[in-house]
Amino acid sequence: MAAAGRTGNESDLLEVRHAAMLVGRHPETVRRWVWSGRLAARRSGNRLLVARSDLEALVREQGVVPTLAEWADRVRTARGRWRDRGSGRSAADLVIEDRPRRSQAAASHAGR
Repeated sequence: MAAAGRTGNESDLLEVRHAAMLVGRHPETVRRWVWSGRLAARRSGNRLLVARSDLEALVREQGVVPTLAEWADRVRTARGRWRDRGSGRSAADLVIEDRPRRSQAAASHAGR
């Protein structure tokens, strides 16, 4: 399986698990990047390999995108602040409020 783009030389190739560890993402996220064509990859036996340079370029392009755990921590912190102020805002309110920023990030990535 090869996605569009180059896959680097042999010494530059990383297994999905190692690539995910390097960028602080779950291996399934890296696989989705490959399946969606955002990250080039190739198979070697039953291993899926990605080029370190391609991985680094993709992460640079994305900018700083929080992981789900980081986002959840931000939500908990914000909810605590709002609860102290008596705003009564819910997690749904936060998601709706954050939607434009996330949509903008997705749109800018789709237009690359």
